[in-house]
Amino acid sequence: MKKILFASTALVAASMMSAGAAQAADKIKLDVGGFSKWWVVGVWQSSAYQNATTGGGPLTGNVGLIGNSTNGSGQKANVDVKGDNEIWFSGSTALDNGLKVGVFVSLEAGGHTDITTDVIDASFAWIEGGFGKVIAGTAPNGTALTHVQAPDAANGTLGGSIIGTNFAVARPSSVMGMNQIAGYSSSTNTTAFIADDKAEKVTYVAPSFYGLTLGASYIPNVLRHDSRGTPNNRAEAWGGTALYANTFGPVGVKASAGYVWVDTTAAGAATGVNAITAQMYGTQVSYAGFTLGGSAQITHQDNTRVYQGGAGLTNPLLAASGDTRAGVLTYSASKNGQALDFGGVAYDMSLQYASGPYAVSFGYYHSEVNGIRNRSAVALSSSNGKQDTIDLYQASGKYNLGPGVDALATVGYIDYKDQRKGTMGLSDAAFENSGWAAMTGLSLTF
Repeated sequence: MKKILFASTALVAASMMSAGAAQAADKIKLDVGGFSKWWVVGVWQSSAYQNATTGGGPLTGNVGLIGNSTNGSGQKANVDVKGDNEIWFSGSTALDNGLKVGVFVSLEAGGHTDITTDVIDASFAWIEGGFGKVIAGTAPNGTALTHVQAPDAANGTLGGSIIGTNFAVARPSSVMGMNQIAGYSSSTNTTAFIADDKAEKVTYVAPSFYGLTLGASYIPNVLRHDSRGTPNNRAEAWGGTALYANTFGPVGVKASAGYVWVDTTAAGAATGVNAITAQMYGTQVSYAGFTLGGSAQITHQDNTRVYQGGAGLTNPLLAASGDTRAGVLTYSASKNGQALDFGGVAYDMSLQYASGPYAVSFGYYHSEVNGIRNRSAVALSSSNGKQDTIDLYQASGKYNLGPGVDALATVGYIDYKDQRKGTMGLSDAAFENSGWAAMTGLSLTF
């Protein structure tokens, strides 16, 4: 799945036509695979923040699942068990004319405890030949699948850890991050473009040429597929991506670049929002067991004087509640009714060393997102001219116990700051949280 990229419907149609009336020698038979990961997590976070959210304060709906576990005094739980489990069903067959076709379905298998996760995480079919590979379904978009990120010994990418995905130290609900989606903000901290979630789409990957793979993406509507109906607002998205992977003697090199454009004209006409764009870059260099890597995402919203609430100027795509999903980012409920001037940047970097069954890494993730600006009468005078920021420092380790069995350990520190910190007087503590988390567990693949 690492080299799956997106394309237009026309390419899919051409592929189907080239298949003709060919018959497969055998029907597709499904293989079963997947993974099961479980961690015991300990958390120590700001007591000032916890006390500030007592009694139905402004941030009682924060997304950290440990943070959501409160007692009567408002104090957060310090220990929890977290899991991530999927069962995969996949199969393929070769047609008489040489084309290959296949199917993939992933089933969520518990561990999230958020009662919102779709049972079927992804489902798609693909066809492959000399022209490349075409995929249609609910796989992540091609720029996300090919995106090169900072290495992480225990989790694959730095922002993909329990700490990085906000399941440990609680993120204040007013702190915006890259790719933040209303109702699905646990996947905020990443430089990959994941804002479309699993919206239905078409994907194309061209044949690799001297290590270079090119592709394109088309998403008819970036609204999440869980909507179940026809979206009320058009939000087409197009994207292109390039991945280069090669070795030069003992040195390995990977690099990726992606671009996504989301048309929000139909949904955002009242707000003056025309389009949202995102650029993603990443690279890794490896030598003698060491891998140094990093990545970045730069997001921009054209005509960025956006209003939520107030005078009826509400953008359905940028809603702070409900089941709609923005092309790139949305705004938290606490910023409704304010003028927003939007853009953001995120980057990560880390160094990993792997030898035999061992792997260790240390990395850093940072994001800063523009929010409130004093651009109109409805803006808060306390906007402070700053940005919401997230900083994550994380050390991870892995030890392979046998085929498909890894012991994992991670220790990290994360700091969340709302741009209004320092301007809200006695309520300042509710706009910032930070803390340590340590976890250990097992990763089983089958």
